[in-house]
Amino acid sequence: MLRWTDSPIGEKIVDIVVSLNEQTEKLHGQEVATASYSDIKPTLKTFDEIGMVLDEVEKAISSTEGHEGEYVRAMTNGFRYFARSLQGDDVPYEQLIASIQELPSTLITDNQMEHAGELVEKGLTDLGYKGTLQEKAAAWRNDTMIEPEKVTSVAENFRELSKQGTLKRVIGLPEEDGIDWIKPIRGVFWSGYSKYTGNFRGNLTFNIDRPWTEPILAQIMTHEGYPGHQAFYCRWDYLFQQGKLPLEASYYIINSPTNALFEGGPETALTFLGWDALEEDTPGVSEDQKQQYLLARNYLDYQRMFTTNACFMYNLGKTTKEETIDYMINRGGITEIEANNAFRFFSDPVQKTYFPSYYYGRWMVGNAYKETPKEKRKEYFSILYDTPHTTNTFIKAISQLIGKEFDAFRTRN
Repeated sequence: MLRWTDSPIGEKIVDIVVSLNEQTEKLHGQEVATASYSDIKPTLKTFDEIGMVLDEVEKAISSTEGHEGEYVRAMTNGFRYFARSLQGDDVPYEQLIASIQELPSTLITDNQMEHAGELVEKGLTDLGYKGTLQEKAAAWRNDTMIEPEKVTSVAENFRELSKQGTLKRVIGLPEEDGIDWIKPIRGVFWSGYSKYTGNFRGNLTFNIDRPWTEPILAQIMTHEGYPGHQAFYCRWDYLFQQGKLPLEASYYIINSPTNALFEGGPETALTFLGWDALEEDTPGVSEDQKQQYLLARNYLDYQRMFTTNACFMYNLGKTTKEETIDYMINRGGITEIEANNAFRFFSDPVQKTYFPSYYYGRWMVGNAYKETPKEKRKEYFSILYDTPHTTNTFIKAISQLIGKEFDAFRTRN
């Protein structure tokens, strides 16, 4: 077994992770350790016990050098702040985001939003839509709408095509890998969910309360499946079993400094496949589809700016629930269902500190991919999929890869 620290510190780190998961399930009925590849079970029954073991681990890793030390210290600091958040400690929201995820929590500027809106408008105009941005977007969504009962069958159509593209262009997966089923669900605040069930297998669920279009479903299906979450979970499990992933990083936990990477990869997944690039050879995906998928990416980016700003405004105490939802609907052009779902997501006591990882992760991972020369793509994917990274260590690794300082969060090229 690969270790980055002296025994039994690795076991204690995993115990903290699975014990935080147990506490979160008790308090909020939510799973936060969505994957753990070792057989270590939770033994810490209170937050005080978790805190004492955190003290022990932090003392032991204080002199751990290099990337390994930077990674484990950032993770344990994130665990401590997540535990404080769960206990209701009065920690400012921006401090929670900085400490748990190594991310800023500054409002996205009107300038950034205007540029994102221009990209959407151009895509819609190129497809022949007329009127205001909101009118064009509504017509486009209406034209590409999928009936709720057909969402999972359309998602099924993407499963094999995206997996083959992943194996050819992105990473290898063990033969046992697979998604066992794709099912609909109602009553939840998320759009899609990838559940890793172990032994290289997973299941996908899609929320059919929200409206779905084919171009948007392509983005979310590649996010949840290949080369998104299922590919990440499976690859990490395989690496751990091969002795190539350290015990200290043999899990995934919501609310830690790995979140922007874990959501940013899936947010960029369709781009990894070349499905939004006209010059790329992609069997099974036409030029017309690519045009639609690129528009869907820009549209989702534009919407995400409004939902992320809404998240910050609400959690920083600048707006009420009503004002926040009104901002998303009337400023962002987001449907009432999706605006209410977004609010449920980022006002949730557990998910409120997770939500920003989607926006920042999309730009961090997407910008890194764009800046990496084609001849270095293999090395890029190794950094993304095969090396445990926090937000800060990923930015450092990409800076080294491209030979200059990497501006991770810029939103225009």
